[in-house]
Amino acid sequence: MLALLPYRKDAKLNPTLGRRGNWVLDTDRAGSLFQLFIVSFASLYVEVMLIRWIGTEFRLFAYIQNLTLVACFLGFGFGCLKASEKPRCLFDFGALAFLVMIIELPWSGWKDLLDFVVGELSASSDLSMWFFASPPNAPIRSFLVGAGLVSGLLLLVIATMVPLGSWVARFLESSPHIVPAYSVSLLGSLVGVWVFAGVSFLHLAPIIWFLVAIALLLVTHPQPKKIGISGWVLIALCLGFIALDGRTIGKTIWSPYQKLEVIPDGGENYEINVNDSSYMSIANLTPEYLQKNPEMARLYAEGNSYDTPYRFVKIVGDVLIVGSGAGNDIAAALRHGAGHIDAVEIDPVIRSFGQKLHPERPYSSSKVSAVLDDARDYMRRSNNRYDLIVFGLLDSHSQSSSLSNMRINNYVYTRESFENAKRLLKPSGVLVLKFEIHAPHAWMGQRFYSMLDDVFARPPIAFYSPHVLELYSASVFIESQDPALWARAASPELAQLLKNQALPYAVSGDEMISPTTDDWPYVYQKTRTVPKIYWSVSAILILMAFLLVRKKFPYRRNLTWQFFFLGAGFLLLETQMVSRLSLYFGSTWLVNCIVLTFIFLVLVAANVVVDRAHSIRLLPMYALLVAALIAIYAAPWIQLPFGTRMVGILLGCAFSVPLFFAGIIFTESFRRAKGSGNFLGSNILGAVAGGIAQNCSFIFGMKALVLVAALFYAVAAVLALFSSEAETLPVQSGAVESA
Repeated sequence: MLALLPYRKDAKLNPTLGRRGNWVLDTDRAGSLFQLFIVSFASLYVEVMLIRWIGTEFRLFAYIQNLTLVACFLGFGFGCLKASEKPRCLFDFGALAFLVMIIELPWSGWKDLLDFVVGELSASSDLSMWFFASPPNAPIRSFLVGAGLVSGLLLLVIATMVPLGSWVARFLESSPHIVPAYSVSLLGSLVGVWVFAGVSFLHLAPIIWFLVAIALLLVTHPQPKKIGISGWVLIALCLGFIALDGRTIGKTIWSPYQKLEVIPDGGENYEINVNDSSYMSIANLTPEYLQKNPEMARLYAEGNSYDTPYRFVKIVGDVLIVGSGAGNDIAAALRHGAGHIDAVEIDPVIRSFGQKLHPERPYSSSKVSAVLDDARDYMRRSNNRYDLIVFGLLDSHSQSSSLSNMRINNYVYTRESFENAKRLLKPSGVLVLKFEIHAPHAWMGQRFYSMLDDVFARPPIAFYSPHVLELYSASVFIESQDPALWARAASPELAQLLKNQALPYAVSGDEMISPTTDDWPYVYQKTRTVPKIYWSVSAILILMAFLLVRKKFPYRRNLTWQFFFLGAGFLLLETQMVSRLSLYFGSTWLVNCIVLTFIFLVLVAANVVVDRAHSIRLLPMYALLVAALIAIYAAPWIQLPFGTRMVGILLGCAFSVPLFFAGIIFTESFRRAKGSGNFLGSNILGAVAGGIAQNCSFIFGMKALVLVAALFYAVAAVLALFSSEAETLPVQSGAVESA
C-alpha cells in the first residue's frame, strides 16, 4: 500500500486522551514510539494478510489481486484523512468479521455460487480464467448483482483499514521529532511485511494469521472489556468461520504462494487442489499397481500426456523439467531411462508432497537434482545443456505480486523464455511443451504453436493427450533444432498416433495470435486490449475513490492536481520496480519482500535528506526524475554483457534514482503546502488512478508504464511551476510510506 502521510511539528495533543484510557500521543516518550511501532507493524501485517487470504478464498480476487491492495490503500488513506477523529480500536474487527462470514459461509456450494454471481463481470472469450462462466444471455441485473457483491467486499476491506490509517497518522502528525518517529514507523512496517512472510514460510494456516491480528487488537485496546458482547461475538464468529474452512476432506497446507489441499484417491493416488480448484495429481504407475489393475494398465499403455512425448525422443540423457510439481513428469522421465534430471519447482510444499507421497519416489532418485526456484530464473542463469526440456503443466492460479496482475508463471511462457530453452538444448535436443487448453480458449494453443514455429523456424509437432487415470489431459507441442525429429514423426506408428490424437482445435502456421514477450507477458489474454473484467473493476474502484475523498478534493486548486499526479506516478513507479526486478531475480515471495524493503529504505533516505535541508528546489528534482525514467525506458538492459543477476542489480540501482527523487519531491511539496489533509485526499485518488493506469500495459506493454509515470511527473512539474499556493516558509518535513 502507498500511504502519503503529512507530518506537522505543531500538531496539537489532547491532554485528556490518557485519562480516557486511550494511548497518549507523546512521541517524546519511549512508550509512544513503541506504540507507533505496533500500529505501523499492524498496518502492514493486516494489509498483507487480507491480500493473501482473499486472493485464495475468492477466485476473482486471485486473478486480479491488486483489487485488495487498492482497497487497503483507500482504507488506510481515508483513515489518515480522519486522523482528528479518535479511533475506537486498532482496526475495524466488525468489518473484518463480516468479510470473513460472507466469504467463508460453511455451505458446500457457497463459493461456487459467489463465482457464479460475479461471472458476468469476469467471463470473457479473450481472457482465460478457470471455472468462470457467464450466465447465458445474462441481463444487466446480473452484472449489477456481481458488481454489488464485489463492491460490498471491497468496502469491508476499506473499513477494516480505516482505523489503522487514523492511528498511524495521529502518532506521526503529533511527533516533534519526525525523522526518529518515521524511522520507528518504517521499522514497524518492515517487520509487519517480514513477519507475515515468516508465517507463510512456516506454512501456518489462516487461523494463525487472524489470531495474530486479533491478539494485536486486544493488546492495543485500552480496555478489552469495553469491546462489548456484540464485539466478542463478532470476533468469535470471525475465528470460527476461518477455523471451519480449514476442515476439509483432505490435508490442507498453505505454502508461501497458495492454498494446497491433498485428497487421497485410492491406491496411493492423490488429487491436489490449489485455491479450491483441481490443479494436479499424484499418479501411481508402479508395475505392482498396474499388474493388480489390468484395465488401468491398458489405458495407460494407450498413451498419456506424460509418457507419449517420449515416443518422439531418441536420446533421453540429460533432462530439464520446469514445473516438476509433485513428481509425475520426473517419474515419466525415469521410466524412459533418463540419465540425469534437473527438476525445477517454485513451490516448496508441492515438492514436499511429491517427496512424501509419490509411490514411485521420483525425488529420491540419485539421478534427480531438485531445484527450488522460479522456472524462468533458472533457465536464464543455467549454462547446462539438455537432451530434453519439458515444460510441465504450469497453469498458475496465484499472482506473482500484490502490486501486479501477473501470475507466477507469466514470464515462463514468453518468446524470450522459449529462446532461453532453445539455448539450453543440445543440437539434437527436444523441447516438449504441455498445457491444458479448454475449448473456449483455443487461441492459447494457436499462440504456443505460432511462437514455437517462430523461435525454431519450423512448425511444432502437436497432438492432444486425453485424461488417463490420474494423469491430466494436455495439448502437447514438440520442437527441436534437429530435422530427425520430424523424420521420426513421419514413421507409420507415430503418424497414426498424431492422426488419432489430433488437437481438438485448428492451428495454422499462417495465423498469429499476439505473441507473449517479456514486455507483454499476458499469456492468458488473447489480444492487446483491456479485458472486460478490468473495465468493470476499474469503474468500481474509481467510484469508490471518488465517494471516499470527494469532500476533501478541492478540484479547482492547482496544487490539488499536482498531488494527484504525484500519487499516480509513484504507484506506477513502485509497481514497475517490483514487476521488472522479478524478471531478473525470479517471481518468488522472497524476492518480492526484498524489493519492497529496498523501496522502504530509499524513501526514508529521501525523507532524511529533506528533513536536513533548509529548502530544496523542486524543478531540478523533477527534471532529474523524468530524465531517469526515460533513461530506464531507453536503456538496452537485455543487451548488457553481464550475467542475469548483475543486470538485475543494475536495473534496481537505476530504479532507485527516480524513486529517491520522487520521495524528495513529495516530501518537500508537503512541507510547503497548506491544507495537507485535502492534498492527501487528492494524492489518494491519484494513486488509485495510477493503479488503474496499469491497464495500459495490456495494450502497450509493461515498459510503456515507465513513460506513463514520467508523463504524470512531468504534468506535476508543470503544475508546480505555475502553482501560487505553496508556502515559502519550510515546516516539518513529510514522508512517504510504501509497502
